[in-house]
Amino acid sequence: MGIFDRFRKKPTQNESNSLFGNTVLGNNVMLRGKGQGYGSNQLLYVTTSAVNEAGRSLDITTLARNSTVMACVSTKARALAQLPVKIMSRQADGTLVDTQTEPGVPEREKNRAKSILNLLAQPNNFQSQYEFWYQFTMWHELAGETFVLLWRKNEADPQQVPLEVYVLDSTLIVPRISETRYPFYTLTSSSYGFNKDEPLQYFQVMHVKSEPWQGSSSFNRLQAVELISLDQDIDLYSNFIMLNGAKPSGLFRTEQVIPDSKFKEIAARLKEAWTNMLNSQPSDLSKPGQSMLLDQGMMYESIKPLTLQDVDARELKKQTMARIAGLFGVPPAMIGVGESKYNNTQTMLDEFYKSTMMPFITNIEQKLKTSLLGGYPNLYVQFQTQDFLKGAPLDQMNYVVAGVKNGILTPNEARDYLGLDSVDDGDSLLAAGGVDKPIPGSSPQDTGGGGNFKVIGKTGRAGNA
Repeated sequence: MGIFDRFRKKPTQNESNSLFGNTVLGNNVMLRGKGQGYGSNQLLYVTTSAVNEAGRSLDITTLARNSTVMACVSTKARALAQLPVKIMSRQADGTLVDTQTEPGVPEREKNRAKSILNLLAQPNNFQSQYEFWYQFTMWHELAGETFVLLWRKNEADPQQVPLEVYVLDSTLIVPRISETRYPFYTLTSSSYGFNKDEPLQYFQVMHVKSEPWQGSSSFNRLQAVELISLDQDIDLYSNFIMLNGAKPSGLFRTEQVIPDSKFKEIAARLKEAWTNMLNSQPSDLSKPGQSMLLDQGMMYESIKPLTLQDVDARELKKQTMARIAGLFGVPPAMIGVGESKYNNTQTMLDEFYKSTMMPFITNIEQKLKTSLLGGYPNLYVQFQTQDFLKGAPLDQMNYVVAGVKNGILTPNEARDYLGLDSVDDGDSLLAAGGVDKPIPGSSPQDTGGGGNFKVIGKTGRAGNA
């Protein structure tokens, strides 16, 4: 992480965060908390950077301006930010139950869970839950790691429930390991009231890494500098062609050798004749249909505008975008690149949610438990992912019908899965019978869904259904 030491102190009166147009909120909160004033002192946003073999320089601001990168990041950010959150409690038999609805959960755990849910529902006075997790994902995907400030009334008490949480500027934090093998975090400048002699302790920061490396750091997307810089250069090349490329309708040429003095005379005459022919006024009836008299063996040759197809850059652009999508774990078809290899949209979404979003969500859940539920070993934070893993409506019906008829689900569990109210006498399992044929048109080949759904009930998350 030595590259973060490249930050240099700048005058504070005119400095701002230039990445997303605003000062990073969490850093200003730390500034306020140290009695250094509020809102006036900001650091200039200075990023880490990388240079490819061809000499193209990239930094995080470049990533944020790249359409392919931002399409991938936004797809993952929206998928996470929309999810509701529950606090689950593990019972003596190993099952997970909702702390807010299960009567058997101890009152101490209920109170803690309620406090954490309130915190996650309103992370701070400036952001909604959706905005907080969207910003969280942006830093996670661009910088490779996200630092969340846990703002407690008593900063020295790790057992307190934070009053607010803020996403910090990932480029201004240096994670380190103490001699006792505990992490601690320092800002690269003391402008926010913290310095190397006054670090943030491990319980004041939740540090989430996308690709952990060497214990305390993480890769960021600048490691793929060759790939992303190629995509950036194709965009730049396209813009230069569209803005500055030659766009004449034609040119006059001759095989004869024309002396310089005669050339200037001919050029002036042709220019005047061309202008008079194309720019004549409607009242001048002598001009329409008039042709030009060419001498000196001149001929008119039309020219087509230069396009990306002329250099086969279009295919290179598509290949580059697809590779960047693979880097972020996003199916290329989700960002409009090429044809999908999946038989339908549901199959593509299933693959995206299960192979990309679930590992990401699992890491966040584990970090939230470590940071917010210390001393409560039975409590777990869970993002409610079952809705976007259910599949098509016919697929859901096929799943619950098979589960009820084979004695796996009670009718009320099936209705709860479909979002319907419970019915009387619906809490008993039916006798298991033979496996019925699936509803026509609802097989995995037809819908792309089928199996591996996640059900939240008394058993928490289920495995293969």
